[in-house]
Amino acid sequence: MGKVTLTLGGVAFQDMEVPEAISFGGRQRVAVQELIGGGRAVQALGVDEGIITFSGIFSGSDAAVRAQLLDAARTTGAALPLMWDSFYYLVIIEQFAAEYRKPNLIPFEIACIVVDNVASAVVAPLASLVGSDLAVAENLGVQAGISMLGLGLGSAVGYEAARGQVDAVMTSSGAAVRNAGTALDTVADAGAGAGILNGLSAGTAQLAAAANMRGYLNRAAVNLGMA
Repeated sequence: MGKVTLTLGGVAFQDMEVPEAISFGGRQRVAVQELIGGGRAVQALGVDEGIITFSGIFSGSDAAVRAQLLDAARTTGAALPLMWDSFYYLVIIEQFAAEYRKPNLIPFEIACIVVDNVASAVVAPLASLVGSDLAVAENLGVQAGISMLGLGLGSAVGYEAARGQVDAVMTSSGAAVRNAGTALDTVADAGAGAGILNGLSAGTAQLAAAANMRGYLNRAAVNLGMA
């Protein structure tokens, strides 16, 4: 996970303490009724969050202290904030296991029961609006020649990459429009003038599509707190 910031309660994980992967997810509880003659009726009963698990190695002069803090949190059963990237949960530490090797080298494994998926509660009401904005942005991207590959609801990196493409296209198409306007002032041949006008029209359309696309991307990013 590299430079991702990970915190649990008052403990911040750093360097090799940040795990290579964090397991999360869960299931949707359902009631299934098999119908006479075939078919079934399925009713969603609610979310059943899974257990979040990860492991790493505490290091540094305060490695033992931070390991003890998490072990103490396990014994109290307190609900703690767990945050990384765009994820935000309230959790209770179900299991914590550490192996003291040196004062500054303590491998650990941790399992957390989800009390509340805070990020989901924030994002869900906006999902429809954000999805609509991204759909419009994607259509505009086709017109502007901009790919939205890798862009997702919670991908800050994807948003920055898309907006970077938009800025580059706006710069290039804006320059093309200005150059075409200058060329029209000096052109003497009608055929050449028609070609310049066609290029001007294409550049203007691309510039407009890119500018509108950026507006929709910006609104989606603001709604997800990634502006």
